[in-house]
Amino acid sequence: MEGKKLLFKGGKRQYMNGFYMIPDYFNLKDSAELAKENGLGFEYNDFCFPGMLDNSDMQQERINEYFSLDRDRSNDTMHGAFFDVTVFSCDPKIREVSLLRMRQSMEIAKKMGLRAVIFHGNYLPFLRGEGYDKLWIAYTEETIRNLAREYPGIGIYLENMFDDSPEMLVRLAERLTDVPEFGLCLDYSHALLTSGKSEVWMRTMAPYIRHMHVNDHCFEGDTHLVPGEGKTDWKEFAELKEKYAPKATVLFEVSGIEKAKRALQFFTDSGKITM
Repeated sequence: MEGKKLLFKGGKRQYMNGFYMIPDYFNLKDSAELAKENGLGFEYNDFCFPGMLDNSDMQQERINEYFSLDRDRSNDTMHGAFFDVTVFSCDPKIREVSLLRMRQSMEIAKKMGLRAVIFHGNYLPFLRGEGYDKLWIAYTEETIRNLAREYPGIGIYLENMFDDSPEMLVRLAERLTDVPEFGLCLDYSHALLTSGKSEVWMRTMAPYIRHMHVNDHCFEGDTHLVPGEGKTDWKEFAELKEKYAPKATVLFEVSGIEKAKRALQFFTDSGKITM
């Protein structure tokens, strides 16, 4: 590797700092070792499922397993509840259950001592209209402000999911600049699937990007391929990240330790992409 250029600047140890992997629960010790050897953070994906959130015994068992690992969790992140979470619904009962799920996520993050929780905004662009947009902005802002007051110091990052542009997320972020816990998580792969205009997403969201999700696909669905095994232009990604979001942390969002190893290899293999 000496004398060659990497996808991101700096040597392997320095360059992998700020990168995250999803721990493989069925290979926890190997996941912890891989993370320790390469300076990776963890993003826990176990606690976003309704079955887990409704089973306190299973939840605590999983948390205890993570506590048994020899690692500092203070910079780790977690994917929060997202299935049908609609805090902006006009139905107060749906808002109530959605807020319950988000609070459950925040409670787990607090118990584990994590840095941040990532939630989906779940804005549906085909419902776009003055009334829908106002509800989405007002209720989502209210929810985030309440959660930030209840759980100070834990980041609340909103991720683009169905959004076909960064417009609504940025409008929300502009209203929440006084909430230090709030930020945006740019899912680069989701962005490419909607408009393909990666620089527009990066440039527009740049002031608010705290975290990113990356994986690969062939522009035919959110297939979560290992980076380098699809059609994403990773050289363009590297250039845009350095220009617009150099301090944002990055999760390679693939499941299982073997895929995590391949993603790690891709991002450290200078023969694939040069700057």
